Amino acid sequence: MTISTWLDGYLELRHRALSSRGAIELSDGTRWPRTTGEQVAAIAAVFTPAIRANAAPRIVNQWRATLADIQRDALDDLHRTYVGNRAFWAALEAIAVYLDNLALRPPTSRAWMALFAILEASDDSAGARNAGPSGDGPFKHFDGVQTFDDLYNAQFTYLRDLRGSDQMKPDGGAIGVERTIPRTTNADVVSLADYWTTQLADVKRVMGTDGVTATWRAANTDVEQLARSADSNAVYAKNNAFWRALSTTAIHIAVADEAPTKSGLAKDAIKDSVTHLPETLGAVASKGVDALADTAHAAGHIINEAGKGLLSGVGTPLLIGAGVLGALLLFRGGRRHAEQA
Repeated sequence: MTISTWLDGYLELRHRALSSRGAIELSDGTRWPRTTGEQVAAIAAVFTPAIRANAAPRIVNQWRATLADIQRDALDDLHRTYVGNRAFWAALEAIAVYLDNLALRPPTSRAWMALFAILEASDDSAGARNAGPSGDGPFKHFDGVQTFDDLYNAQFTYLRDLRGSDQMKPDGGAIGVERTIPRTTNADVVSLADYWTTQLADVKRVMGTDGVTATWRAANTDVEQLARSADSNAVYAKNNAFWRALSTTAIHIAVADEAPTKSGLAKDAIKDSVTHLPETLGAVASKGVDALADTAHAAGHIINEAGKGLLSGVGTPLLIGAGVLGALLLFRGGRRHAEQA
């Protein structure tokens, strides 16, 4: 395979990630891969050297924020779905376009093939998911529902087709795109509010839980005041705001349902990566894992410069090559340099 631009590489990465890991998908068709923390770290390790060497300060700072998110939220369990996938893949697309606009040469084919192999590697722990919805929820049974985002999309489609819908922009001139909004009744939204409030209360707390909870609480306040005691068959007065809040809440629940329990995991993250990384990368070593960061500099040089003094008690993890552990060292180094600056 010949990849001649960064955007080509991004599109192929996304395609393979969707094929191997599946996707979280919104009712409007927006979707992103369920990549693991390990996979996200490896991808970021390929893009980081070119960004640091060539990008404008504003772009570098934005990418550092992306790396900081990975450092904070991927270390708990590298083999489980990364909670920040939506923001990561959006940032990665923008970065690919930016690097192409600079006319920078993308990584070698060996580097891309190594990444593809990591995305497609068979790993039962990476594919493991929590139970998802238990039971059917309100309205009816929907076939093929395995995750909470599946259930939300099924409910949205069912009520849109049953009640009709309107194309609506956000209320009050707020920022946001036009969406299809079902003409759900007061009874419909009460049932939805009760069901999804229970799911949000039961799911693990992950990044963004507080913000989502606040938005959903405001939507529920409207439901209590406008729908619960009103004519059950009348169209709910604030469907636009309700469905926008429900979409955000349901996607958050779907991601949190797959997130690992945080207790006790953070302190074992590096040990776990050292223990399991050879198993994950062993099958792809011959395809050029050592070339993962083959852009402007050699991977070993980049990782050693970023990782000096780190993990001194775990032997010589840098010898693993430009895999996930190297990426984590790179992220830590980037955070340290940013703080010093």
